[in-house]
Amino acid sequence: MRICCEKTLRDILEISTSIESVGKSFDVIKGVAEAIVGRGCRYFYFTGCGSSYYSAMLASFPLLVEGIDVGVYVLPSSEILMYYSSRLSRECCLVAISRSGETAETLDVLKIGRERGVYSIVITISERSRARDYVDSYLYIDVGAERGVVMTKSFFSMTLAGLMLTRSIAGMISGKIYDITSQLPILKEYVENVVNGREKIFSLARSYIERGVKRFVFLGSGPAHPIALESSLKLKESTYIATEALHALEFRHGPIATVGENQVIVVLNQDGKSYNYVYKLYKELLSMGSYVLRLSSRDVDENTIPIARTDFEELNVLSAIVPLQLFAYGYASAIGLDIDNPRNLVKVVKQY
Repeated sequence: MRICCEKTLRDILEISTSIESVGKSFDVIKGVAEAIVGRGCRYFYFTGCGSSYYSAMLASFPLLVEGIDVGVYVLPSSEILMYYSSRLSRECCLVAISRSGETAETLDVLKIGRERGVYSIVITISERSRARDYVDSYLYIDVGAERGVVMTKSFFSMTLAGLMLTRSIAGMISGKIYDITSQLPILKEYVENVVNGREKIFSLARSYIERGVKRFVFLGSGPAHPIALESSLKLKESTYIATEALHALEFRHGPIATVGENQVIVVLNQDGKSYNYVYKLYKELLSMGSYVLRLSSRDVDENTIPIARTDFEELNVLSAIVPLQLFAYGYASAIGLDIDNPRNLVKVVKQY
């Protein structure tokens, strides 16, 4: 039984136009980057809750890998509250991601940051929220409100804005030029092609249902790891089935014992430093008779969903979330679940 989940699907279909909207915010984002660099921040804390935490993980990637002499930490807001708030100081920049700008733990972290003299930023799709009272820069990304409960359009848009921010900071500190905005048309065209061909993804989801698959493992290295986490969460909260996410090569260190179970292993295999290692794992898993679904722009075969090919590894990885969001939607609706109203979930968690 397949039911209509119009809100969530409409949100996913709007991701391509959201890319344009985020691009129009570049001058504002660049201005925030200039303020951060001018402040001389030595430590960066990226934070959020749930999908926003995974968004923060990916957004931090350029500062982690470009050899810049700054400390970078990525933590859920609750962990900062309970264990790390004493480390916040005027030398820190706090980058929070929150769809609503009202998430309880994130708001409290921002409040503490304000008290301790931190330079604080929130990236949000909400034009007005309480977070505005506690930050130095309020990065409102105007992509329209999200209709569904699960994060789709907002995850993509806020992550893209975060990457534009960190690439700008990295470029200003290192003196290099990272022209990320020139890659947005490539990203937009890719997303449009995926959503226009979504019936193939829905058919793939149905094929796994017909085989009785109720377990998925998502693997990714480098910037793909947060996308593996988000993809796992998206499928789990939409369908209630068992999912997990791991750093790709960690699969050999114990979890490989699950090969032989009726499961699908989803391998994120973007072009980059990890490509050859992860591709080798992919081929190994195929030889073991596993159901394997791969996402990559290289060596595309019958088990591979293509992803975007831009000049930035993190953008290519971000593009992979769109077919995986559609997969979760297709699986949930095919088994008769309403992804627009998932069990026990709310749009904003206002207490903890």
